[in-house]
Amino acid sequence: MTVYVDPDLPADGLRQAIYEGNLVILTRLTAVSDFVDYTREQLAELFEPHDPEFAHEHFDKAEMARMLGAWKPRFIHSETSKKLVCEIIKEAGLPAEGTHYDVPKPRTSFPAGHLTTGVAFAFPWHRDAWYSAPAQQLNWWLPIFAARPDNSMSFDLGSFGQAVPNSSAGFDYYENNAGRLTTAAQVDKERQARPGALDHQPAGDLVVLPAPGAVLLFSGAQLHRSIPNASGRARYSVDFRTVDTGDLLAGRGAPLADAYCTGTAIRDFRNVADGSAYPEQTVQDLFGAPPPGAMLVFSPPQTS
Repeated sequence: MTVYVDPDLPADGLRQAIYEGNLVILTRLTAVSDFVDYTREQLAELFEPHDPEFAHEHFDKAEMARMLGAWKPRFIHSETSKKLVCEIIKEAGLPAEGTHYDVPKPRTSFPAGHLTTGVAFAFPWHRDAWYSAPAQQLNWWLPIFAARPDNSMSFDLGSFGQAVPNSSAGFDYYENNAGRLTTAAQVDKERQARPGALDHQPAGDLVVLPAPGAVLLFSGAQLHRSIPNASGRARYSVDFRTVDTGDLLAGRGAPLADAYCTGTAIRDFRNVADGSAYPEQTVQDLFGAPPPGAMLVFSPPQTS
């Protein structure tokens, strides 16, 4: 496997490199720096007058869960957030008309002893493919402040394309959408289905630390985890995902060696050019018909 930094690759070559298990770091995108500045401003306002990296020293777990539970949906669905994501994708050279994206998710990792469930869940070894992601999914990961070896995430590149024992058979995307309605209330105990590897001990793992203003791209089939935060600082990052329509329809993508989950996340993606979803008939042709009454797309309750 290779870690590419600012590779001179066309869009299809970039996607194929990622489908093959390579990692890509892009350091020259103005839109990424704009997104980092925007997110820092949001966090500074949320935790004012405290430094966001040390906010956990001023708010207990319940208060932090309440604050993040209110802020994260606003950030995720903000028109500014979505506009900046689309600008990143276009500046990276992916075609707007042929690319669909999912909304940006802010991630928070607090030091041990603070909030590590619900809205600040620390993910164990997992693949996004175990969460019903399509084989064509590219993950884009942006640190908002400097990521550190003891608060970031790591990859088991040696397990790419290789089956590992995991609990993904217990995950259904549509059931998970319903379960997410209570995420913000999960302070001391995790109650959502979170598929992970079973007793996984990699032969070696890789930590990649792009600087704020850079973005790391990797396949949704990569095995990775959140590193338990021993830094004393909160880690903030944002990730979003993209799917190429041509690859989706042609069946080009990363190997899904051990994904036993049900349902599909493909309905969450919107076209970069016009905001449209994939046609329902196309989704069902590719992934099958959903069960009656299923929550196909997560719909949080409306607040006044």
